Amino acid sequence: MKAVPKLNINIPDHTILDKIGEGGMSAVYLGRQQSLQRKVAIKVLKKLVMEDKLLAERFVDEAKTVASLDHPHIISIYEAKKLPSGLAYFTMPYLTHGDFSEIICTNAEHLIDLLGQICDGLSHAHEHGVIHRDLKPDNILFDQFGRIKIADFGIAITKKSQRKTKETQLLGSAHYMSPEQIQSRPIDHRSDIYSLGCIIYEKITGEHVYSANNDFSILMAHINKPMPILPAELSVWQPIIDQCLAKDPDDRYQSVADLKADLMKIRYQDHQSDSKQKTTINWAAYKKFLVPASILAGMAILVVAGLMFMGDEPEPTASEPLVAKPQTIPEETTQTTVQEPLKPPEALAKNVEQADPIGPLMETVVNLPENDPRRAQEPNLTDRLSQANENLKAFRLTKPAEDNAASQFAAILAEYPDNQAAKQGLHKVGLYYFSLINSKLEQQAYGDAITHIQSLTDFFKSYPMKADDYQTDIDKITNQAIHLAQQAIEKRRTNPQAKDYLTMAFMLSPDNAGLSKIETQYQAIPKTGDVMTDLSGFSWVFVAAANSTGTGDFWLAQSETTVAQFKAFAANKDFDERCEHFGRGGFFKKTWDKPPFDQTPQHPVICITAAQATAYAAWLSDSQQANYQLPTLTQWQTAQKQLAGNPNCDNSNVAGQETSSESKFEQHGDCRDDFVFTAPVKSFAANTNSHDLTGNVAEWVRDCGNQAYCAAGGSWMTGDIATTISTESADPKKALSHVGFRLIKTID
Repeated sequence: MKAVPKLNINIPDHTILDKIGEGGMSAVYLGRQQSLQRKVAIKVLKKLVMEDKLLAERFVDEAKTVASLDHPHIISIYEAKKLPSGLAYFTMPYLTHGDFSEIICTNAEHLIDLLGQICDGLSHAHEHGVIHRDLKPDNILFDQFGRIKIADFGIAITKKSQRKTKETQLLGSAHYMSPEQIQSRPIDHRSDIYSLGCIIYEKITGEHVYSANNDFSILMAHINKPMPILPAELSVWQPIIDQCLAKDPDDRYQSVADLKADLMKIRYQDHQSDSKQKTTINWAAYKKFLVPASILAGMAILVVAGLMFMGDEPEPTASEPLVAKPQTIPEETTQTTVQEPLKPPEALAKNVEQADPIGPLMETVVNLPENDPRRAQEPNLTDRLSQANENLKAFRLTKPAEDNAASQFAAILAEYPDNQAAKQGLHKVGLYYFSLINSKLEQQAYGDAITHIQSLTDFFKSYPMKADDYQTDIDKITNQAIHLAQQAIEKRRTNPQAKDYLTMAFMLSPDNAGLSKIETQYQAIPKTGDVMTDLSGFSWVFVAAANSTGTGDFWLAQSETTVAQFKAFAANKDFDERCEHFGRGGFFKKTWDKPPFDQTPQHPVICITAAQATAYAAWLSDSQQANYQLPTLTQWQTAQKQLAGNPNCDNSNVAGQETSSESKFEQHGDCRDDFVFTAPVKSFAANTNSHDLTGNVAEWVRDCGNQAYCAAGGSWMTGDIATTISTESADPKKALSHVGFRLIKTID
């Protein structure tokens, strides 16, 4: 297959810098978005692939799937478009900070913290009906703050979409595929749990669950071979491995949240117990993939773009490999610039020194008995305290590893447990971290604040200090996070500042129940295009109000009201208005339940007046104890603009070539959809989860300027695709064969 030319691609607002990878159906480019001056990864579908409708649909679906999953631990999609030239693409963050296959874990806590982030992202996807289907270390990336970003949802499936893989294709990675996926049996979220179990096994042992000379043998092992037994030093992990890798999905964890809960039990058992007899992982036995913590901070692993080859198995180009070799860089760079000690702004340093002075060191040296041999070391102790104090003032708090205040104060306490100067100094390390954090918060440099909080939490884990000792400072951040999240929830608008504060608050207070509750509500804030099914059984798409329209947010019915839905209301009512067909007088006995052409219960109801549509909305409101209405023209236009996209032959039922032999049609377009009149609802591709906004039937709307009602949008009578977003001054008292309606559900 011919590749897309390396640099001969024109994408609005983007400059292509280089090709960084290529697969069978797409290529990935490094680009710069001009309007925001940021580097992005651009995934472009090869033009020849567009001829394969199955693959083209899959490419579009992967962008929609990922874009709908707004979560801190799932990769974002900036933009997804199909250009008039036919070129389809989407853009993503350009990540260069490694993936889970290269991460080096120094202890169980480190690994479990990372696995917890994976669980959170995967759980969010599952809660939204999305199954990844290709979870593996290469698809788990890191951002610049060391946070997990799950990528590669290209072969994901949802509850609302059918699998678009040919029956002879097997998508996934052999080392991480569940038995049911290998056997092409129906799969659900528990298949992802199996894959995550394979990843956990690989991380704690350094080996794949099953190994063989070829993929086929590996796949057969997943189906037929028993689950592996871990060595004795890893036995604490055996129940988790057993429940993740059960051959029968019913025997696995039934949710990722349950898996995370068991991981946390290991973490806190290991953290809280000081017994030498406790069962822990012998990390030293696995030096082939673990290194000391002092080296970990100096490892920089570069992965091109995070690439996000969603289900497309890219291959590296000869000129630029996808993964570069690790490079050792000075550890200080994990907190500030190379070889420069961490220093706050001058004013901050002064404020810290004035607000929290350190007393004379000799005053706090413990007096030792006359016969204690350590008395001779007191001058040396004074020097050590002085050096630790100098590092504290220079904000060398926990880095560099060889020369920092925390390690020096801790070393003194190991020899002199009652030395108050060392105790006070170690406490001040935390205070100084909070001074850095608060400075960054004042500057709204939230990424830097998160970096300092990560260092602070590492300090709590490594030294005999407790977060409770700094509860006032922690509460300030937590309360601000809750305040910002509540504001966002009330406005139904996500807020990057609230998101950052929630991240920081959870790092400092991971077990805060109130914070967890508000974060759950924040994550549930609807976005344009989100789908909700209410007690009526109808599905609705969220539409966020445009600031200039003053319409307020609302839910729009996913498709037109059907014959079956209207019949539940009108079957026993005397609605006998005669239906006008092609603008010609009322047909004899042609009404909504006996239209001029054949319809099924799933066709959009037609031949009703605007008053009848309004009466149906009132009836539904009474029966469901909710507020349903016909949309205003402004609301319909807002929804059309946000949801419908550009009208085309793939998403609109209009008068096309199938009507060319029908003399009663006044105009014909170039489309052909094989529906002369109406089509069943949802017959055409949905745009942002909405159907038929640019065709099939025109729809009654209200408040049309000087008119109380009008008909909006195109219909099966419309020949010109460009006119499907216009309105017509239809008589609301007439029942017309090309006009139906859909409702909105208002939001209090």
